[in-house]
Amino acid sequence: MLKHKKLRRITKTEQYAMITLGIILMVISFYYFLFPSDLVAGGVSGLGLVFNKLYGVKISYIVFIFNMLLLGLALIFLGKKTFIKSIYGSILFPVILYLFERLLPLLDINNDYVLAVTFGGFFLGLGFGLVIKYGGTSGGTDIPIKILNKKLKLPLSISIYLIDGLIILLGVIVFYSEYGIITGLYAIITMFISGKVADMVIVGSNSKKAVQIITDYPEEIKTSIYNAVYRGVSEIEIKGGYSKTKKTMLVTVITRSEYYLVRNIVAQIDENAFVYVTPATEIHGDFEERESDE
Repeated sequence: MLKHKKLRRITKTEQYAMITLGIILMVISFYYFLFPSDLVAGGVSGLGLVFNKLYGVKISYIVFIFNMLLLGLALIFLGKKTFIKSIYGSILFPVILYLFERLLPLLDINNDYVLAVTFGGFFLGLGFGLVIKYGGTSGGTDIPIKILNKKLKLPLSISIYLIDGLIILLGVIVFYSEYGIITGLYAIITMFISGKVADMVIVGSNSKKAVQIITDYPEEIKTSIYNAVYRGVSEIEIKGGYSKTKKTMLVTVITRSEYYLVRNIVAQIDENAFVYVTPATEIHGDFEERESDE
C-alpha cells in the first residue's frame, strides 16, 4: 500500500537554523577561498576586501558598517517589512566573519584560482541558496538591488549585474598593479558558478516556477497566496483517475524568492495537498518581475 507523504510545514526554528547554516557556508566561501585569492566577487564582502587592501581594516568591521548603513536605506526606501527581514542576516554575516578572523587561520591556496573559483563559487551559491530557500536574506547589496528594482523599475537581473559589476570593477582597479584584470575575470566566473548552484538549491535550475497544488481547500490557499506574494492563481476542477474523487487544482507562477512563502502557506492550510513544481522557462502575459516583499 502506498503511503501518502504529507507536506511538512517549515518551523521558525528550522528556518533560522538553515539560514544560519547558509550564512556560515557563505563566510566559508569568502574566508577560505575568495579573500586569500584577492577575488572581489561582488557584494559587501567584496567591498570589505577592497577597503582592507586600501586601509588595512578588518573585513568584518567594514562589512558590518556597510550592512548597518544599507539597513537604514532599507527602512527608508523599502519599508519596515524588508528592514525587519534583513536584520538577522545583516548582523549575523559580519559576526560569523569576525569569529573566523579571530579564531581560524586562512587557507593557503597559493593563488590557485581554479580552486578558489570552483569551491568559492560552490559554497557561496550553496549558502546563498539555503538563505533564500528558507525565506531569509544575507542583507548587504541585496538592499540596493531591491531599491533599484522598486524605484527605477530596473529588472532584478540588471540591478544585480549593475551593483555587483561596479564592485568587481572597483576590485580590478584596486588590485590592478598586482594582477591586472585577471582577478576580475575570475570573479565573474565565481559569480556565474554561485548563481547556478543557488538556483539549483532553491527550486531547480530556473528562477521562475509553475506550482500546481491539488487540494480540498482551494479558496483558503488561493487567498493566502495572493495576500502573501500578490500572484494570481488559476483554479481547475479535476477528478482523480483512480479514486474518482473531485478536487481542485491551483496553478500559479512564482519567482524563486517566493517559493518558501508559498510552500509554507500550503503546508499550513492543507498538509495533505499534492504539490509539484515545474520550470517556467517562457512566460508571456501579465507577470511582474519583482521581489515578493515589495
